[in-house]
Amino acid sequence: MKKVFLDTNILIDFFSNRSGAFEAGQILRAANAGVINVFASLLTFANLAYIAKHNHTREEVYTALDKFEKLVQTLPMDRNQLRAAIDQPCKDFEDMLQYQCALAGGCDVIITNNKKDFAEYSKLPLLTAAEYISIM
Repeated sequence: MKKVFLDTNILIDFFSNRSGAFEAGQILRAANAGVINVFASLLTFANLAYIAKHNHTREEVYTALDKFEKLVQTLPMDRNQLRAAIDQPCKDFEDMLQYQCALAGGCDVIITNNKKDFAEYSKLPLLTAAEYISIM
Protein backbone atom coordinates (compact mmCIF):
# COMPACT_ATOMS: atom_id res chain seq x y z
CA MET A 1 0.00 0.00 0.00
CA LYS A 2 1.33 3.42 -0.92
CA LYS A 3 2.47 5.86 1.71
CA VAL A 4 0.54 9.06 1.03
CA PHE A 5 1.91 12.27 2.56
CA LEU A 6 -0.68 14.97 3.25
CA ASP A 7 0.47 18.55 3.07
CA THR A 8 -0.86 20.85 5.77
CA ASN A 9 -3.35 22.51 3.43
CA ILE A 10 -5.27 19.25 2.98
CA LEU A 11 -6.09 19.03 6.70
CA ILE A 12 -6.77 22.76 6.94
CA ASP A 13 -9.13 22.57 3.92
CA PHE A 14 -11.07 19.77 5.59
CA PHE A 15 -11.20 21.28 9.08
CA SER A 16 -12.01 24.80 7.94
CA ASN A 17 -14.41 23.69 5.20
CA ARG A 18 -12.43 25.58 2.57
CA SER A 19 -12.36 24.87 -1.13
CA GLY A 20 -11.09 21.31 -1.40
CA ALA A 21 -12.78 20.16 1.83
CA PHE A 22 -14.89 17.54 0.05
CA GLU A 23 -11.87 15.95 -1.64
CA ALA A 24 -9.83 16.10 1.57
CA GLY A 25 -12.71 14.37 3.34
CA GLN A 26 -12.74 11.58 0.75
CA ILE A 27 -9.04 10.97 1.33
CA LEU A 28 -9.51 10.94 5.09
CA ARG A 29 -12.46 8.55 4.78
CA ALA A 30 -10.34 6.22 2.64
CA ALA A 31 -7.64 6.32 5.31
CA ASN A 32 -10.20 5.59 8.02
CA ALA A 33 -11.45 2.60 6.00
CA GLY A 34 -7.88 1.29 5.69
CA VAL A 35 -7.79 1.75 1.92
CA ILE A 36 -4.72 4.03 2.05
CA ASN A 37 -2.03 4.90 4.58
CA VAL A 38 -1.79 8.63 5.15
CA PHE A 39 1.09 10.45 6.79
CA ALA A 40 1.78 14.01 7.88
CA SER A 41 4.63 15.73 9.61
CA LEU A 42 4.57 16.83 13.21
CA LEU A 43 4.84 20.35 11.80
CA THR A 44 1.45 19.92 10.12
CA PHE A 45 -0.24 19.63 13.50
CA ALA A 46 1.46 22.79 14.74
CA ASN A 47 0.50 24.66 11.56
CA LEU A 48 -3.09 23.44 11.78
CA ALA A 49 -3.41 24.53 15.41
CA TYR A 50 -1.90 27.93 14.69
CA ILE A 51 -4.13 28.67 11.70
CA ALA A 52 -7.32 27.16 13.14
CA LYS A 53 -7.14 29.06 16.44
CA HIS A 54 -8.07 32.26 14.61
CA ASN A 55 -11.49 30.97 13.53
CA HIS A 56 -12.28 28.15 15.96
CA THR A 57 -12.56 27.65 19.68
CA ARG A 58 -9.75 25.95 21.59
CA GLU A 59 -12.02 22.95 22.15
CA GLU A 60 -12.76 22.66 18.42
CA VAL A 61 -9.04 22.85 17.58
CA TYR A 62 -8.03 20.21 20.13
CA THR A 63 -10.88 17.92 19.11
CA ALA A 64 -9.75 18.15 15.48
CA LEU A 65 -6.11 17.57 16.42
CA ASP A 66 -7.12 14.49 18.41
CA LYS A 67 -9.17 13.05 15.52
CA PHE A 68 -6.46 13.75 12.93
CA GLU A 69 -3.73 12.30 15.17
CA LYS A 70 -5.67 9.02 15.41
CA LEU A 71 -6.21 8.87 11.65
CA VAL A 72 -2.97 10.22 10.20
CA GLN A 73 0.36 8.60 10.96
CA THR A 74 2.68 11.31 12.24
CA LEU A 75 6.21 11.45 10.90
CA PRO A 76 8.95 12.92 13.07
CA MET A 77 11.13 15.79 12.00
CA ASP A 78 14.79 16.08 12.90
CA ARG A 79 17.93 18.08 12.38
CA ASN A 80 18.83 16.20 9.19
CA GLN A 81 15.60 17.32 7.54
CA LEU A 82 16.10 20.85 8.80
CA ARG A 83 19.66 20.89 7.45
CA ALA A 84 18.51 19.54 4.06
CA ALA A 85 15.85 22.28 3.87
CA ILE A 86 18.35 24.99 4.76
CA ASP A 87 20.85 23.68 2.22
CA GLN A 88 18.29 23.81 -0.60
CA PRO A 89 16.86 27.35 -0.54
CA CYS A 90 13.46 27.68 -2.15
CA LYS A 91 10.44 29.96 -2.30
CA ASP A 92 8.60 28.38 0.67
CA PHE A 93 10.76 27.04 3.51
CA GLU A 94 7.81 25.37 5.28
CA ASP A 95 7.00 23.39 2.12
CA MET A 96 10.65 22.31 1.87
CA LEU A 97 10.48 21.05 5.47
CA GLN A 98 7.34 19.10 4.58
CA TYR A 99 9.05 17.68 1.50
CA GLN A 100 12.12 16.61 3.46
CA CYS A 101 9.85 14.92 6.01
CA ALA A 102 7.99 13.04 3.26
CA LEU A 103 11.30 11.89 1.76
CA ALA A 104 12.72 10.77 5.10
CA GLY A 105 9.45 8.98 5.88
CA GLY A 106 9.62 6.97 2.64
CA CYS A 107 6.41 8.41 1.25
CA ASP A 108 5.46 7.64 -2.34
CA VAL A 109 3.40 10.73 -3.17
CA ILE A 110 2.60 14.17 -1.78
CA ILE A 111 -1.00 15.33 -1.78
CA THR A 112 -1.16 19.12 -1.78
CA ASN A 113 -3.41 21.80 -3.15
CA ASN A 114 -0.30 23.94 -3.62
CA LYS A 115 1.71 21.96 -6.17
CA LYS A 116 3.48 24.99 -7.65
CA ASP A 117 5.65 25.59 -4.58
CA PHE A 118 6.79 21.95 -4.45
CA ALA A 119 7.22 21.62 -8.21
CA GLU A 120 10.57 23.43 -8.35
CA TYR A 121 12.35 20.68 -6.38
CA SER A 122 10.14 17.66 -5.67
CA LYS A 123 11.25 14.29 -6.96
CA LEU A 124 8.11 12.75 -5.50
CA PRO A 125 4.87 12.81 -7.50
CA LEU A 126 2.64 15.76 -6.59
CA LEU A 127 -1.12 15.47 -6.80
CA THR A 128 -3.97 17.65 -5.67
CA ALA A 129 -6.59 15.98 -3.51
CA ALA A 130 -8.96 15.87 -6.50
CA GLU A 131 -6.28 14.32 -8.72
CA TYR A 132 -5.49 11.67 -6.13
CA ILE A 133 -9.15 10.76 -5.68
CA SER A 134 -9.51 10.27 -9.44
CA ILE A 135 -6.84 7.53 -9.39
CA MET A 136 -7.51 6.09 -5.93
